[in-house]
Amino acid sequence: MKKIILIIYVFIIHLVKSYSQTQDTIFLKNDKEFLKSIQFSENTNFYYELSLNNYKENFNYLNNITLLNIEYNDVTYFYVKKYLEYRWIPKIIGLSTYYFPMFESKLTQYGLPNELKYLAIVESNLNPRAISHAGAKGIWQFMPATGKQYGLYHDQYVDLYYDPVASTDAAARYLKELYTKFRDWNLAISAYNCGPGRIDALIRKHKSRNYWKLRPYMPRETQAYVPTFIAINYIFNFYKEHKMKPMYFKYSFFDFQIIRNEKPQSIKKDELFKFANPHILNNYIPKNVYYYKIKER
Repeated sequence: MKKIILIIYVFIIHLVKSYSQTQDTIFLKNDKEFLKSIQFSENTNFYYELSLNNYKENFNYLNNITLLNIEYNDVTYFYVKKYLEYRWIPKIIGLSTYYFPMFESKLTQYGLPNELKYLAIVESNLNPRAISHAGAKGIWQFMPATGKQYGLYHDQYVDLYYDPVASTDAAARYLKELYTKFRDWNLAISAYNCGPGRIDALIRKHKSRNYWKLRPYMPRETQAYVPTFIAINYIFNFYKEHKMKPMYFKYSFFDFQIIRNEKPQSIKKDELFKFANPHILNNYIPKNVYYYKIKER
């Protein structure tokens, strides 16, 4: 009888712990206008539920093929379930076929895990002109001071925070620096959101480098950051199992030439040029600015 009571007690404690981890959950905000503007993947939203064992097997598979820690727990499972419900997810999967080849090239250049490409979705949902309430800009959401440290700038003609190549290069260098400092990807990714100073302070105060122990003390938005990253990673690897059928974007970034402008010029921008060059703010390109033009076939 005592054994049965003990088992029931342990089960209740687990339920209470699980509830406390998820009841006050915050989810990152998404730019509804930008998501609505993506038109090429309508009627592609399918959500097929898997068994709990399937979820656990999928998490285990991801954890085994990456240098990152893709841990299954109540929090990460909760975030995956939530993001599977978002009807805009197939749109972002479709749009990723344009950006991801370039992201992967840059991450490989700096010796970083390719899975870090999913961070751009956490940051901006691949919106190169995203601007946060705090003033962070671009597909990788650099704050002005941090972006300046990594060579980003803006003037009346050009905004490199919006340049997909320049900002990705800056993000890769910043992430590499954060990982060198913390030697833990969950802490490095958290520091990308709230700043390395805050993570340093938490490590000193709580005498731990364990992400899950430090997470409850992080800013609320940062608490959502790694679980969201893990959820996006999961969905991009297993969306077919969940019967999502995105319509993929027509072009890859590498269908475009990277051109260094040899002399100042005025241009006429069609819709494809505007899409590929969000950093060109008007119809004038200064000397030595890079822009992207579809290759002739």
